Amino acid sequence: MKINEMIRELRIKKGLTQEQMASLLGVSAPAVNKWEKAVSYPDITLLPALARLLETDLNTLLSFKEEPTKEEITDFLNELAADVSSNGAEHAFHMGMEKVREYPSCDPLILNVAVTLEGILGIYYKEDCTDLKNDIEKLYERAAQSTDAEVRDRARSLLIFKYIDREEYDRAEIFLKELPEESMMDKNQIRTRLYMKQKQWEDAGRVLESRLLKKLNDIQAALMDLMTIAFEENRPKDADEIADISRQVVRLFGLWDYGSYSAQFQLAFARKDTGQCITILKDMFPAILKKWEPGQSPLYRYTGSKSSTDHFGKSILPKILSEFEDPENEEFHFLQDEPEFRQLISAWKEKI
Repeated sequence: MKINEMIRELRIKKGLTQEQMASLLGVSAPAVNKWEKAVSYPDITLLPALARLLETDLNTLLSFKEEPTKEEITDFLNELAADVSSNGAEHAFHMGMEKVREYPSCDPLILNVAVTLEGILGIYYKEDCTDLKNDIEKLYERAAQSTDAEVRDRARSLLIFKYIDREEYDRAEIFLKELPEESMMDKNQIRTRLYMKQKQWEDAGRVLESRLLKKLNDIQAALMDLMTIAFEENRPKDADEIADISRQVVRLFGLWDYGSYSAQFQLAFARKDTGQCITILKDMFPAILKKWEPGQSPLYRYTGSKSSTDHFGKSILPKILSEFEDPENEEFHFLQDEPEFRQLISAWKEKI
């Protein structure tokens, strides 16, 4: 509620006419009338006496409140979006900027208003709106200086994209360096955009390949956990299907062949299926020693030459074999009791 509305409401609640209130404050009745119509406002020196007369405090009289909550910001953004259909994009723009002026230090509000207004102008405003876009970018710049890390990093990320599109690469690099590796926005995605815009294809490819491998590792880990959940919930068909999906991911994305057996072996092991475990191990042991050469795939052209599992496979196989035959490892007792398993382990120990 605005101050003029507050004065009128409290005056009526107090049972005073404009003339009576004017007389008590030592001002003219027309002056009070102008306050309530928002034509003018009370002199600052009158505010304490006016608040006391209306039996309120200055915060209430001036409609002062703390910064809006997340819920209140969300409600305002929804109101802003709805205003477009009724009053147009330009009205919504001024409505948003007015709210920012009302709470000039509320960084989450500033950032979210900027994002919402940019979307509104992009969709609904057909005329040249360079000035409006500049005002929105100033909001981003304010948010980019926020002490709230989440707000600051998001604002800087959005500004980086703007700088890249305008080929202002130096400005983009400055903010990119300041952006933490672990942030709400994917720093490597932004870095890739910058490299590609500058036609630095090798640098962009190297970052993308690294991102792809990391994502694939995350996917495989998630599939393993989902398979375990399916097994524990007694959903055998689901567990088998997830294990097969894991195998397909390895083959589809040209990963180290050893990984294609991991999920299926883990599932057979959880079931204590001796025969299936041995069958899988017969293929898995050679796969461990098989050199992975990612550079042969178009997916890993830039990083593949530096990646090899040759030495790694030779180093981990002896450890795996020793763990399998360790009599103190009770988990493997069901396998160790099987002659074919013992023969398989012995044969591979001789090979390495």
